Amino acid sequence: MDRPTYADLFSIARNQLLLANPRLTAVDREGSDANALVASIAAVGDEVAQQVSYVAAASFLDTATGLNLDRLVFDRYGLVRKPAAAALGTVQFTSATGAASTFGIPVQTKLVTADGTQFETTQPATFTLGSNGPVTVPVRSVLAGTTQQAGIGEINTLLSPVPGAVADLAVTNALATAGAADPETDAELRERARRFFTTVQRGTLAAIEQAARGVPGVRYAAAFEDVDAYGQQTGYVSLAVTDQYTDTLALLGTVPPAYEAQSQQLAERVALAVDQARAAGIYVATIVAQVVLQPVTLLLRVRAGFDTQTVSLEARAACVQVVNALAPGASLTVAALEAALANVNGLYQASDTVALPVATVVPTPLQVIRTNLQLVVAS
Repeated sequence: MDRPTYADLFSIARNQLLLANPRLTAVDREGSDANALVASIAAVGDEVAQQVSYVAAASFLDTATGLNLDRLVFDRYGLVRKPAAAALGTVQFTSATGAASTFGIPVQTKLVTADGTQFETTQPATFTLGSNGPVTVPVRSVLAGTTQQAGIGEINTLLSPVPGAVADLAVTNALATAGAADPETDAELRERARRFFTTVQRGTLAAIEQAARGVPGVRYAAAFEDVDAYGQQTGYVSLAVTDQYTDTLALLGTVPPAYEAQSQQLAERVALAVDQARAAGIYVATIVAQVVLQPVTLLLRVRAGFDTQTVSLEARAACVQVVNALAPGASLTVAALEAALANVNGLYQASDTVALPVATVVPTPLQVIRTNLQLVVAS
């Protein structure tokens, strides 16, 4: 139910006054003492109703917004809103004539694109005597946000002087930047908060995914356990994450050359965050790619004398190993699944053993195919 408005409160006060004394008709005449008294009562009630509504809305996850939402999720879950993230990348310094003497490229050397997006180096580098380069240096955008991304070759101008540098020192970026993101929205923060209690335990797949999602720049995260030939966990977890730029490239079906290597800085930041969530002794390998879940259906025939459940589990585990070993952009072929099934002891393999997929599954360059034992069905 909506809160009462000023008009509702005025009407209630007026009616109560007239019930007590019907002769006080002056209450309807603007400017009269009775009218002013009722109006002041309604105005105070309206302010109180607004404040109650404001406090009530700020007390619930679904209705709190802005700073109220920030306070709520921090008080209840210890979570903070992810800030905007800077774009990360590398640039290459070159010289056509060669360096007459050794000089250094200091940290925070400013670079700029044609549209004015500024970047700065994050590590010092040395341009040695006689070298033409390229000298590769990591950079990040000076400002944060998705508008700070730079495509291939767009970082091409030195904005700040490099002491002792050759006159023709040039800079460019062979790869696009990665990792930029806008501040976390209210909807995204609410969703992360809702997952808090289900992921508060450490060492679970959900906890690893939650830790990755807490890294500025990460939009999605999906973790998968590696299994051995008998369907047992090996202590190895594959974690796939995407930033906004990677996700867009995967949807578009195009990707700059070697973009996965370029986004390695994002993967390293995720690895540091996940280190606090993984169980001791469990290795988490992080890649930057959009996950495509692939179901697999097997029609199994088991040779006489073998346990059907054991053969079924080993066949499903073999399929999981094949799928989850695929690199970003790698296709899943029926032949690869059949080759893995050929090693399962006790399995009678026929032409229709792999019922799904029925043909080669081809992802885009920044998609990675993954599955798990639940998605591999054997009958």
